[in-house]
Amino acid sequence: MLTHCEKGLIDSWTRYIFSALFALLLLVANAGAATVNGMYDAAVRVTDSTEATRQAAFATALGVVAARVSGQRDAATKLGNALSAAPKYVQRYGYNSGFLEVGFDSAGVNAFLEQAGLPLWGRARPVTLVIVPSTLQGVREARAAVEQTAKLRGVPLVWARTETSERVNITNAQQAQDLADHYGATAILVARMTDPTTVTSVKWQLFFDGAVQEIQGSIDEGPHLAADVLGHYYAVADKESGITILEVVGIDGLDAYASTLNYLTGLSTVRNVKVAALQHDTVRFQLDLRGGVENLRRGLELDQKLAALQTGAVDPSTVLMYRLNSNSKLQ
Repeated sequence: MLTHCEKGLIDSWTRYIFSALFALLLLVANAGAATVNGMYDAAVRVTDSTEATRQAAFATALGVVAARVSGQRDAATKLGNALSAAPKYVQRYGYNSGFLEVGFDSAGVNAFLEQAGLPLWGRARPVTLVIVPSTLQGVREARAAVEQTAKLRGVPLVWARTETSERVNITNAQQAQDLADHYGATAILVARMTDPTTVTSVKWQLFFDGAVQEIQGSIDEGPHLAADVLGHYYAVADKESGITILEVVGIDGLDAYASTLNYLTGLSTVRNVKVAALQHDTVRFQLDLRGGVENLRRGLELDQKLAALQTGAVDPSTVLMYRLNSNSKLQ
């Protein structure tokens, strides 16, 4: 039996771990992309610590995680009563200042979402540049609302400097791309204030992949728009699958080999990895894909861990050729 002191120490350590996880939710890994940590963690406000309240909070927390992992805002609605299975995926939980903080098993949740027909969006995600008018940029509550929603949806943000916010007037895709490159971002989210005195009516524009998406609503609709659009582009559904061959050049030792293998195994687009051949510094991998080859290429392009040796469209039956990027650390 644990003593009261030991229980208190464990509770304190649990709160510390969860605080650290939430503080490091978005960790920028390379230009244009970020690694989202805490993907399978959520905090739900509770009024008591009874069993019934805890079970309900587990279901709510799983709904939050499902939206983040799938990239779909209405994931909890689609899952419906299936969320009652949440307790069997819980790895850890603890109470902290009126919140129940829950950590779920990633493999279990992924399988649960796939079974429900929802896509999976990996930890490597595009960074979104946020541009707001200078009149809004000083409003602490508004910025906090944007950041909180971005964390809930797993959207890494970078904020434009004040001078950029005052001068920017994006009129075409090339201007958007140039500005995104300047900030090391992939997408741009611009707030157009319809009424400078309120943040309840904002016109948001998302510039991504040569197109512009718009939404009108409250200040937190911006990161929702970014998550919806980017999730649709990068998340991988199980509708298409197959086997492809990926050849990686520049694997010059056991460490590089092991890290490359672990990296490929961890991709949301990859179900299984087999080594097909080794020759000098080149390894040929056989990948069992979740989704198509194009999904794989999008993920690799975003990560920038491997540099493509081919340009343009590639037939699914073609061997994909990449070089290990020595400037990137494989996770």
